[in-house]
Amino acid sequence: MSAPQANDAEKNIEIWKVKKLIKRLEAARGNGTSMISLIIPPKDQVSRAAKMLAEEFGTASNIKSRVNRLSVLSAITSTQQRLKLYSKVPPNGLVIYCGEIITQEGKERKINIDFEPFKPINTSLYLCDNKFHTEALSELLESDQKFGFIIMDGNGALFGTLSGNTREVVHKFSVDLPKKHGRGGQSALRFARLREEKRHNYVRKVAELAVQNFITNDKVNVAGLILAGSADFKNDLNQSDLFDQRLQAKVIKVVDVSYGGENGFNQAIELASETLSNVKFIQEKKLINRYFDEISQDSGKVCYGIEDTLKALELGAAEILIVYENLEVTRWALKDSEGSEIILHTNKNQEDDRSLFMDKSTGQEMEIVDQMPFLEWLAERYRDFGATLEFVSDRSSEGNQFVKGFGGIGAILRYKVNFEQLAEYSDDDEFYDASPEIATPGTLTAPRFERQVDAQEPREDGHFGVPEDQRQVTPWRLRPRAQIDGFSDGREEEPDAALDTFDESVYAFEPVVNIEDVFSAVQAGAADYGVVPIENSSNGAVVFTLDLFADLKDRYPHILICGEAYVRIEHCLLGFAPPSPPTNASSGAATPTRDAPDPTKPRARPLADLSRVRKLYSHPQAWGQCRGFLNAYLRGVERQDCSSTSRAAEEAARDASGASAAVSSATAAKLQGLDFLAKGINDRDDNTTRFFVLRRREGEEAEEGAGEGFRPKGWAEGAGGDGEMEAWKSLVSFTVDHNDPGALADSLAVFKPYKLNLTSINTRPSGVEKWNYIFFVEFRGRRLAGKEGAVNAALRDLGSVARSWRWLGSWESKLAT
Repeated sequence: MSAPQANDAEKNIEIWKVKKLIKRLEAARGNGTSMISLIIPPKDQVSRAAKMLAEEFGTASNIKSRVNRLSVLSAITSTQQRLKLYSKVPPNGLVIYCGEIITQEGKERKINIDFEPFKPINTSLYLCDNKFHTEALSELLESDQKFGFIIMDGNGALFGTLSGNTREVVHKFSVDLPKKHGRGGQSALRFARLREEKRHNYVRKVAELAVQNFITNDKVNVAGLILAGSADFKNDLNQSDLFDQRLQAKVIKVVDVSYGGENGFNQAIELASETLSNVKFIQEKKLINRYFDEISQDSGKVCYGIEDTLKALELGAAEILIVYENLEVTRWALKDSEGSEIILHTNKNQEDDRSLFMDKSTGQEMEIVDQMPFLEWLAERYRDFGATLEFVSDRSSEGNQFVKGFGGIGAILRYKVNFEQLAEYSDDDEFYDASPEIATPGTLTAPRFERQVDAQEPREDGHFGVPEDQRQVTPWRLRPRAQIDGFSDGREEEPDAALDTFDESVYAFEPVVNIEDVFSAVQAGAADYGVVPIENSSNGAVVFTLDLFADLKDRYPHILICGEAYVRIEHCLLGFAPPSPPTNASSGAATPTRDAPDPTKPRARPLADLSRVRKLYSHPQAWGQCRGFLNAYLRGVERQDCSSTSRAAEEAARDASGASAAVSSATAAKLQGLDFLAKGINDRDDNTTRFFVLRRREGEEAEEGAGEGFRPKGWAEGAGGDGEMEAWKSLVSFTVDHNDPGALADSLAVFKPYKLNLTSINTRPSGVEKWNYIFFVEFRGRRLAGKEGAVNAALRDLGSVARSWRWLGSWESKLAT
């Protein structure tokens, strides 16, 4: 790590320490006025403060209340003793807090704190009160730079600020502006003038509110101003004479966003991240995204939970420690009957459970040698392990996900560490088990991490194996064969989704690790087309793909759908079969657990005894597709999510006892040397996954273009005009004002007048506010470039009722057979 980065990390730790100190001091209360707050600014004299304390000592001697007088004199004496430790005031000033506080048990306890702040404190303070005064310390924590944001679109405006890792909405309002139209006859010009007048008034109101929010005492109160919006309003404001010249001089970036309101505010922060690179909010998001990227790439170079993180520290493998700044965990050093030291970590709820403090050999409570907050121990010791410590908050969506999904503690590692193997040699695991309330080590699974995506392990030839059953989760990107070398022809794992759609003599198939990589490759032009799963006939939509189409960070603005393909899927149960085949009298887990296990009756029966199966591995998509069989024959068996079904087969193959099984493919059974415990266990014999074909909208190409460059097998020139609704499909996403009754119904109603048949509706969380969604609507019809048509007319109407919308493409419909 470079010196500037190391200095920033040290500063962040100092900031965290001051935050904890402020929280502790603000909670303290005393009897009378015996709590002294003394702040000496830089370049002041220690002698002056000492003289002032001597005078205060004489004054305090006259206090009538004996108890209060003695407490104040004791506090002043302690402050004088602390002051004698300094021959001069440190470069950043000196802060001293002394006095007697009342504990929660009602007892008095003396506090003496003196330190040099992490940056100059320009306040001179002496107060003797019944509380400590920390206002000057709080001012130190405020970031030197605060940036203002103005988000404008046709529905309203929002004013916000970003300082450090704190995002604040200062003011927002909505507006109802008339839309453009060609009606009015002789009054058309008058309507146009009225429209322009209302737009002008809207810009004027925003300019006036900008002055109110971003100028205080005739001075601009932000370091810079970012203008954002989905239309030309932001440019109109920036160029308007109504916009205060002082604010205009502070405009550092103008960005286009897809949404208005708080969604647009968050997107504007992302798009302006380069400009705001020094803001802690952005730095925090980048750090946690790096952590998430390591997980999605399945690099093995991350850990989470207190136990695994401490093991990584001891090995020297931890490069960056990531810890939630308000993690409430206590570190206990205990001594058992043999004199050995036992380290225990508990949260607040566990501290009352005395069984955790019992000696397992004697049954007696162990001696408490030391007790301290775990975060303080980390802050003191992290350098000993050669790691960097970074504190994060839960204010960003990424930070909130890290805190809730991973317990608020983890590390990015220098190299891969096998924690499961290390756990086998732990002597303490039998008794001192990690609490489920504190993040524990283990396999990262999709339910605990929303962005968990499929990852394939490379085969010996360097290519990624894609067994038949995994085609619903395996993404592909394609380029013309002339532009790519090294593709292995004739592989049995080539996906039908690609083969059935593209001509092998023209296109070469290049597998990638996950769905996100396909979007990135097509967006960057590294691939001409991409193939991604969108839904399964048994288990519904593939949420990973929908989240990428939602594109909240605006990373894939040029992605369009230009085709589709359908692939039949068959799952098998794999493992090590017992030596002797089962008989008709066999019992155990191979027997259905109840007469009617599920509305879906299993199509297949076990080929071997399943009574010894104790653990199942598979990709999350497979559980829903095989629900009937699993509920009938393996109900209650522990299920472990894996990044792919090929990985599931690998995990099952490692357990030679036969206690593990995997829902995977016939190809995986062959590769891993596993037996078939059951075949065709998916609930429906027509289990099918639908794929979308993606391409990039190039340059100035109109977004209405419906895949004109794409030529799938069986292409018929001139097929599928705008009126041939059964021949083409389209997809659009939109957001609505959730506070407007009927907004969603109005948005869906725009398709009916144009006889556009809706075929599916999906939603995904907006990622900004709870219970706020992005809607995906698929319908029959084709959007034609440069023509009015039914689709363009419906989209125009959608724009008048929805908050925002995004076109995702038209393609030739290919119904599943």
